[in-house]
Amino acid sequence: MLNFKVEWLESVGSTNDLAFAQGARGAAEGAVFAAVSQTEGRGQRGNYWESEPGDNLTFSLVLRPEFLPVHNQFLLSMAVALGVCDWLKSHGVPATIKWPNDIYVGNSKLGGILIENSISGSSFGFSVVGIGVNVNQSRFSADLPNPASLKLLTSRGYELPAELDTLLNLLAVRYDTLKRGNTTALVASYMESLYRKSDWFRYCDTTGVFEARIKLVKPSGELVLELADGSIREYLFKEVSFVI
Repeated sequence: MLNFKVEWLESVGSTNDLAFAQGARGAAEGAVFAAVSQTEGRGQRGNYWESEPGDNLTFSLVLRPEFLPVHNQFLLSMAVALGVCDWLKSHGVPATIKWPNDIYVGNSKLGGILIENSISGSSFGFSVVGIGVNVNQSRFSADLPNPASLKLLTSRGYELPAELDTLLNLLAVRYDTLKRGNTTALVASYMESLYRKSDWFRYCDTTGVFEARIKLVKPSGELVLELADGSIREYLFKEVSFVI
């Protein structure tokens, strides 16, 4: 199991940038950089991650998954997202994973994951797992369409260091499953936890809006959708969007 070493920082631009620099300098697997205030947090697709100082979990974790084939790198994202959901479910929150790696409750976004890899040829050098979860924040910018927080969902506050320890331990369990090669169970759990996992919903790509259902997410990360006529479409990140 992972051995974590957590460093809390009062303020930092981006925990991912810091963790990536430390990973390049040889930081051990399990090094964690958590911020009370993150001023330049990043989300998927270059989006800015809004977080009120002292209210939420914003941290990055250094991993060294040399055992994982690079072409199956999305399995790491699956393991991490499941660990976050396990933690939320331990608080009675029915979290789901919106492909590729946003954390949702119903149609509201509770958190996000940004994984950045250092790869040499066909091998991993190291990975930085950035996680942001809304924990105690109660008010959000009007520009955010669908935010939620653990406090808003459960009507109670949380001690961030203790919650980070619990979350990391649950992440370690899922990471260990991946490391032991039990990918079938991992993929099955991920599919079971997917937002919009089986019913028909609307999506949008370059051809317009269409109705489909999720058939599969590949270990390489592609989202596989089935249309009503039985045809199949596969998408990489940014190639399709959910119509909510």
